[in-house]
Amino acid sequence: MKIKMELPAILLVMAMFTIAEYTGEQETIFPEIAALALGAWVMEKSPWQSTNLNFWLSPTLAAVTGIIIVRYFAYAPLVMVPAAFCLVALQLKLFRSDVLPSLSAAILPVITRAESWYYPLSVCLLTGIIALGRFALNRSKSKKGHIIEAARTAGVMAAERSILSESVHWGKLLTGVILITAVAVGFDLLFMVAPPLIVAFVEMSKPGGAVRAKMARALIVIVLAAFTGVFWLLLIHKTLFLPMWVSSCVTTITIFLLYHALRTPFPPAVAIALLPTILPEAVLPAYPWHVLAGTTAFCLLSKACFGNNGLSSGKTKDTTATEGASTC
Repeated sequence: MKIKMELPAILLVMAMFTIAEYTGEQETIFPEIAALALGAWVMEKSPWQSTNLNFWLSPTLAAVTGIIIVRYFAYAPLVMVPAAFCLVALQLKLFRSDVLPSLSAAILPVITRAESWYYPLSVCLLTGIIALGRFALNRSKSKKGHIIEAARTAGVMAAERSILSESVHWGKLLTGVILITAVAVGFDLLFMVAPPLIVAFVEMSKPGGAVRAKMARALIVIVLAAFTGVFWLLLIHKTLFLPMWVSSCVTTITIFLLYHALRTPFPPAVAIALLPTILPEAVLPAYPWHVLAGTTAFCLLSKACFGNNGLSSGKTKDTTATEGASTC
């Protein structure tokens, strides 16, 4: 991890919460911003190799999609969560984007019942800032003689996969999302399908992805992040009555320290830690346990549906190794 880039990521999170508190518009909070900043600015090798335009466009379009679903197609979560997943998956394929937190951008309004257009506006502005920072970092690398080949490599690998194998892969992912959503709704454990967990499920199911080799560690990071987020929110904001930006900063710093300690910088975890900031206080004590149940279920499904290789696309060992490296 690039330690010097952790401060800008933390400051961006602080700015998001400060603006939300100052304006009174809680729906401007998008927890996945911390995950996007981690992947784009802090991690040595970003898990998302799309162009800077797609890095901004994919989450923004997904956020608009989520708001439209909630405002005009208000069905049960069992219908709306898979619908949002499908629509964003199609958008990602259409734009050849791999910015998986876009899934969270669409599903979050469904889970929180957000309807304000301030939400996609916030996503648009914040992801734009991250994309600009990413552009500057990549340009700096190029000037130093480092050739950025990751996006080109990702495009070649995607082209090598057959349409059939891609369809089967995403079909399995959709089936898993529907199954866990049904359990979550049936047993009133809605945050089993907290949006960052769905992103984590897709990340863990990547073919040859490095996260698959560290699935147990990723599970631990996510669950600890959920408990950490609730603890700091209740202590700093609800008990000491300090501003929410203080608790969010402390939470983000704690998760970054956890990443260093476990050597597992898994972006969905920091989003899971910040999600309690936009949830009703009554659900906070149960939230980490929902996350524990959901993470365990998604990990088991990923292992069962995708084995050790994720997508069977006939890739060589060298290609698999390359993709695994890019994920971590």
